[in-house]
Amino acid sequence: MPILDALKSMASKMLAPGAASGMPQKVFAPAQGRVFPLSQSADPAHQEEMLGKGVCIMPLGEKIYAPFDGIVDMIFDTNHAINLKSAAGLEVLIHCGIDTVKLGGKGFTIHAREGDTVKTGQLLLEYDKDIIIDAGYSLETQVVVINTADFKSVAQAKTGDCMPGDLILYVE
Repeated sequence: MPILDALKSMASKMLAPGAASGMPQKVFAPAQGRVFPLSQSADPAHQEEMLGKGVCIMPLGEKIYAPFDGIVDMIFDTNHAINLKSAAGLEVLIHCGIDTVKLGGKGFTIHAREGDTVKTGQLLLEYDKDIIIDAGYSLETQVVVINTADFKSVAQAKTGDCMPGDLILYVE
């Protein structure tokens, strides 16, 4: 399981989270794909960073993994989006697809529950990309720090191809 080994390796190298202590936090890629700036999102709300700063990933696979150690704060009723919170208070939304809320959960399988403690690289959800594409929706996945205002900076750490566990955001 090379992907899981890579994720575990990245997790072991992660700095201890600590917004309160001023320590930087890292957000790792939750999926394999191509990372690009949020400003290039096909979703106008994300382009304008209305929900916060972050990145987009055009995924190649059908699995979403935890991008850091934390707690599942919220899972949308339609299973297309999940919000995680780190021990230091970093809150990240992983939103799978554009307008996929209209699928009403069809094609999405959740592997975590609200309140669960998760580790970097743990499988959070799976989706059926054929169902999403056949319905006419984009697979573009946004990874957004929804409490951006609580931090000095949120910087994109990678552009281009990524694997789960690659550093994509650096938060201070």
